[in-house]
Amino acid sequence: MTLKKYPIFLNLEGRNILIVGGGSACLEKLMGLEHTGANLHLISLEYSDEVIRFLERYPQIKRETRSVIEEDLNHRDIIFLATSDPETNQRFRTLAKNKGIWVNSVDDPKNCDFYSSSTVTVGPIQFAISTDGMFAGVSSTLRKLFEEVLPEEDHELLETIFIMRRNLKELLPNQEERRKVLKGIIQKLNSEYFHQP
Repeated sequence: MTLKKYPIFLNLEGRNILIVGGGSACLEKLMGLEHTGANLHLISLEYSDEVIRFLERYPQIKRETRSVIEEDLNHRDIIFLATSDPETNQRFRTLAKNKGIWVNSVDDPKNCDFYSSSTVTVGPIQFAISTDGMFAGVSSTLRKLFEEVLPEEDHELLETIFIMRRNLKELLPNQEERRKVLKGIIQKLNSEYFHQP
């Protein structure tokens, strides 16, 4: 039997996250972590122009230009190893594992405790796509497909539907009453717009 991964959405607000490396993989992680409320700390010998431009928008993100050392792993909740040196990634993944810290070693699935997913956000809805770290290109293609199927202009409509549902729960705390109202709305839409003669 093939083991499967358990997909989850993590609440990273206030969590201490270390990213080691300053290239394109680092930028990808930064973009994914941008609105999570996590405390981000970057350590790298050098940073790409794109990463520097990203960091200019977020002065609260701590950045150091130096080699990573073992003490840098202390008091971290999650670590992303995004260097181009497999030996560095392997060494610090082992050190982090001994400290009980979860690690994502970019482009090195065998040295990962978890994989980052490719995500599509449509208003309040988030889709996560993963290939178990084996084929990032497929995840990217599927993400683009979702973005085409669920265009930007639908975001506001979905947000409105979620707000209406939340308000309805307050107006009608009884689940049976709510179900009747929602069923009536669906039947009305069906009869007016989708009824087949």
